[in-house]
Amino acid sequence: MEKFKVLVINDEGENIDLEKRVIEEAFGGNSEMLDIEYIPATNGELTVKKLPEADGVITVYTEFDRSTLEKMPKCKVIATQTIGINTIDLDAATEMGICVTNVPDYCVEEVAMHTVTLALSCARKIGIYDRITREKVWNVDDIYKYGQMHRLTGQTYGLVSFGNIAKRVAEMMKMFGMKIKAYDPFLTDDIFAQYGVEKAETLEELFSSCDIISLHTPLTAKTEGMIGMELIRLMPESGILINTSRGGIVKEDELYEALKTGVITAAGVDVIIDETEFESPLYELDNVIITPHVAYYTEEALEECRVKAADMVGDVIGRGIKPKYLVNKNVIGSTRVELA
Repeated sequence: MEKFKVLVINDEGENIDLEKRVIEEAFGGNSEMLDIEYIPATNGELTVKKLPEADGVITVYTEFDRSTLEKMPKCKVIATQTIGINTIDLDAATEMGICVTNVPDYCVEEVAMHTVTLALSCARKIGIYDRITREKVWNVDDIYKYGQMHRLTGQTYGLVSFGNIAKRVAEMMKMFGMKIKAYDPFLTDDIFAQYGVEKAETLEELFSSCDIISLHTPLTAKTEGMIGMELIRLMPESGILINTSRGGIVKEDELYEALKTGVITAAGVDVIIDETEFESPLYELDNVIITPHVAYYTEEALEECRVKAADMVGDVIGRGIKPKYLVNKNVIGSTRVELA
């Protein structure tokens, strides 16, 4: 009997009963056809050893470049437990007939709420006020020294990209009386009209007309370093930049300079460029709120992404069907396993 090997590579712990149950369902409950193994994301040596055996992989941030994929002759599907897929060489995977899937509709509520929380915290200077209060700064004249605040009603909130999360952010920020504007060159005008959002034709237009801007675009070769001083200086001095997408979208040194020199007033980030050694110049600044790439997190969201990623593996190697969340759609017709 042919046995299929699936690797679960993440840092969520050894309990993969949920993944086993979901994938077994795709095989009609026949667990004897499956060998599902957990590998800690930090164990690179074991990962390298086991990847050549894998028919399917469930992963979070493991890098799958061309050279790694070439050492995976049996692999039919790589399912990320994330929205972003910047850790995988999609062109190489497609050439080799490997399906790549993500979970684009998980943690929408969580990331949207985290984005709004950062925006409101920056607008109300919550991080600064928390710090100075602990130092017993309470006198109102002293508090005023930390900068002006303005009501959000009537201001304009900008969104870079207008996908599921951005749409939810737009709905939330409208409740504070803000006008909403978004930039997404891949969407038709009727989508913006449907959500009552003004369309920006260029990033320059967006940045020059918005008081608060949040980033929701995936990290790709085209978007890496897309946001720098040239755009940031178009915002008003009271401007606020929020990033809950990927750190690499922003030129971090230029954001640091913009914040340090008062080009804009504040930033809220859930992501930084270096999430290996966790180094960033932004740590030095009081007008930045930084959270540890946790916008996605609730227990419900974690379970949702685990189930959906496992289901994508089950679709490919168990049911033999095109997975719902297939990213590299061009692979159809040349997959390593026949898909209905």
